[in-house]
Amino acid sequence: MASQRARLPRLGSLGALTRPSRPPGASICPFCSVTSAGRMRPRTRRDARFNSTVSNAGNPRAELEQHLLDMQKLGPLLVNPSRMQLALQGLRQAPGQEVVRVAILGLGPGSNAGETAKNVLRLLVTDPLKDEQEWERQLKDHDPKKPLIVRIRPTTEEQGILSVSKTNLLSEIDVSSADWNNFNLELLFMETIIPYPEGDNYVARIKIVEDVLVPTVDIASAENRSTPVTTPVHRALLIGDGMKGAVNATRLPFLEEEEAVMRAVNLKGIDRTQFEAPFETIDLASADKGMTLFRQSTRNAMEYERLWTSSNFPALVTWLKSGVTASEDTTKPAVRRLIQSILESVWARCKEENHNKIKDIHIKAYQKKKLALSPNLNEGLSVWAQKAHTELQDELDLAFTGERWRKLGWWQLFWRVDDVAMLTNEMLSQRFLPTAEQELVYLTGQIAEAAKNTQQYPQPPSVQDKPSPETQLKRLGSGELEPLVPVTTRPALPKWPGHIAFTRKYLQNETIPALQALAQKLVMQSLGTSGLTTSLAALLYVSSFSSTIYEAGAVAALGFMWSMSRLQKKWDAARTFWEGEVREEGRKAVRAAEESVADVLNGKEKTTRTDDDEANKVLNEVRHLVTKASDALDRMK
Repeated sequence: MASQRARLPRLGSLGALTRPSRPPGASICPFCSVTSAGRMRPRTRRDARFNSTVSNAGNPRAELEQHLLDMQKLGPLLVNPSRMQLALQGLRQAPGQEVVRVAILGLGPGSNAGETAKNVLRLLVTDPLKDEQEWERQLKDHDPKKPLIVRIRPTTEEQGILSVSKTNLLSEIDVSSADWNNFNLELLFMETIIPYPEGDNYVARIKIVEDVLVPTVDIASAENRSTPVTTPVHRALLIGDGMKGAVNATRLPFLEEEEAVMRAVNLKGIDRTQFEAPFETIDLASADKGMTLFRQSTRNAMEYERLWTSSNFPALVTWLKSGVTASEDTTKPAVRRLIQSILESVWARCKEENHNKIKDIHIKAYQKKKLALSPNLNEGLSVWAQKAHTELQDELDLAFTGERWRKLGWWQLFWRVDDVAMLTNEMLSQRFLPTAEQELVYLTGQIAEAAKNTQQYPQPPSVQDKPSPETQLKRLGSGELEPLVPVTTRPALPKWPGHIAFTRKYLQNETIPALQALAQKLVMQSLGTSGLTTSLAALLYVSSFSSTIYEAGAVAALGFMWSMSRLQKKWDAARTFWEGEVREEGRKAVRAAEESVADVLNGKEKTTRTDDDEANKVLNEVRHLVTKASDALDRMK
């Protein structure tokens, strides 16, 4: 008996007009885009009973669906999203009424596999008790290079065809066949080329199965442009043609034990009992001839039976029905096998992640061991450190006894106060470890050459690594407040220890502006004090007849001398402090750079917070979900 879904009339043009439009840029499976309207059906009592049991905690079907959702949420990179959505869609349908998608793929390259696969599809669905129908003629005229969706369901039309429509995605043909109407079967026809998998046997097997069961369809999106869209299916029938097709089918490993994939090659006139092959051999010409003879007259029934059996098409029919045949309230085998394949794929990806991590650990350990056994590099580091300390002392002695530093004497601040930043920046740029920094780059280059890889050196803590301050608000013209987001650009970390450059930048950006501000402040205070005492002396001379010019001059001179003495004392102290800070920061930079290179040479890693523990935790949780989902799958009917 036909299902409730099959007996519904097909939505006509009104259904197409009222179909909700999808948002722009959304990726929709071609199956869903062309069949969503046709699958709508009223809720029945059976559906109500099924939906009411989903919420029960003891329902294996509901448990399995929840485990798959948790798995997809927890490890999205470990799950194929297209296959997962297809599996969830099957679990949300009534048991035994799931829609099964089967791909009939012409296996290329270098053969007429597309045309052969199209004819195989036609003969599998054709009803020999009826004359040639319209959909058969349209299928014969269809370009095999263009994908096609064939939906099988009952109809009251005499010709057994509902429509042939072309959407913005794929071409679609609705077919009625007495042998297939009650199976909720959808077929995808296209040509494909399966790449050879990489990795170990277990992982390679999972990859090639996914390549076969998730074919990619190129959808025309614009002029001379196409967009690849994945179309997941439950099962796949790979069709080859001739000897090239046999070679293409044989070179695909790990498919012998996969019940969801079947390979068949059209080899005319070859007896399949004479040799063993990892694929089924069919004779398309014999099957087509038998179908034509039977339609001409029922007297040719015996000849049709002989040709049909010798063509080995019954093996294809048996395999196709084995995935869609199920008893009442029992999950179809194709849906069950899809879920099992997804769980195997997730487990294989977890295994591959662990393998890659172990491989990286061994590579790093080998590189560290190789570096640790290089005494020349350690000697080079010691020589560099000694030269760097010597250069720091000699160059800074020249800088702080040179002409630029003498120009910043306290008595010259009045006309050189604006040159403090320029002169000190020039001193740091030319005298603060320029040669040591270049030689450090050369040394790290030798280390990278010895390790055959660029090393990661511990870097100095940056101010930009600190947490950002509280977000400030700015007022717009309309009176509204908007967050003021500061724009911070963090330069890329160098491939060598950046302690010297970082220290130089710190001195230039932090200490020199403070020194410049102090010089300006002292000059203004000196001028202010001198001006104040001079004004006081003038006021004293004018307001008192007993005060002489000498007494007033003494007051002004006292204020001037006190302000100059204060300027000299504070400025000399600031110069001495800044000189000591530059020397100390230089020594710290040399020691930090030396320790950074030594850590790499000795195989020590910088203790930083990584996501390795979190990744391992996620993998363990995903494995646990796979185990629970497998148990629910075994208990599900």
